[in-house]
Amino acid sequence: MQVVDDLLLECLEDVYHSLEKALRKLENVRSIHVAEMERLAEELRSERRIFEELSGPARLIVEHLLECQHKNALVSIEAEQISQPFATVGKISVLPFGIIKLTLSNLELAWRDGNYTYYLYPDKIELRARDEKSGIKLFFTLPFSRQLIEGFADLPAAKNLAYIHPQLVKWFKTN
Repeated sequence: MQVVDDLLLECLEDVYHSLEKALRKLENVRSIHVAEMERLAEELRSERRIFEELSGPARLIVEHLLECQHKNALVSIEAEQISQPFATVGKISVLPFGIIKLTLSNLELAWRDGNYTYYLYPDKIELRARDEKSGIKLFFTLPFSRQLIEGFADLPAAKNLAYIHPQLVKWFKTN
């Protein structure tokens, strides 16, 4: 997977640098198109952070959320006093310092990767704060795919992964 990750990062960098070069040419232009190009540059920075700043479990979650978004699958959230019924994924972004921001319907949820441990099940994930005082549950209508899981062969050794469902463990072992 490292070779694929390196290639994806290299291509993201190429696109980002081309976009930055174009934005420098347009720095004195006032147009909605320039604003859209700036938004694209921020989206590219977010994509890069998926590879550079997230732990394996957080990256698996983000990639699964992106797949849910692409396939119009539904996601539900339970966190503290908040409950969001199943809805399509609106936006996923990774901010500096490993902060993951997820928008479902009119709810926006953010968590910092380094502050949570992860529990993986075929159709849900639990994130528990390291101090065990808070938690987040994400439920999916689209279960994790074998192809996605097999791409994270080193995930079982991640220090912030607390539990993997036996079905998912089988898929890790087939690599």
